[in-house]
Amino acid sequence: MPFVKLVTNVPEEKISQDFNQKLNRLLAEIFPGKPYEVFGIDVVSSKRYTFGGTSDPSAMLRITAFNIFGPEKNTGYSKAICEFLLSTLRIPATRILIEFIDISPSNVGYNNTTAQVMIDQGNF
Repeated sequence: MPFVKLVTNVPEEKISQDFNQKLNRLLAEIFPGKPYEVFGIDVVSSKRYTFGGTSDPSAMLRITAFNIFGPEKNTGYSKAICEFLLSTLRIPATRILIEFIDISPSNVGYNNTTAQVMIDQGNF
C-alpha cells in the first residue's frame, strides 16, 4: 500500500487532469506486487518551492511502502520516475528529489486492521 506525495512548483493548470492516474499506472508497473488499486497518491502543485536557489520547475516525491525498496531497485525506480516527470511535467531529473521510505506493514492501517495482519492471513 504505497503512499505517494508529490510536491511541485509547477502550476496546477499545467498538470493534466489524469496525471494522478498516469503516475499510479507507472508506479504499479515498476513496483513488484503493488497493484494499481492499493496506491494513495497526493499531488500538491503551485507551491512556493525552490531547489538549488531557483524557482525553475522542480519536485519532491516521497514514496512510503513496505517490502519493495533496496539500493539497486531504488536506482531503477528513480530513473523511471524521473523520465515520467520529465515527459509529463517537464521537470528535468536534476531538479527532482525522491525519498524512498520503507515502513513496517504493522505500521500501515487499512480496512479495520493492519497490512501485517492481512499478510499473515494471506489476504495481501
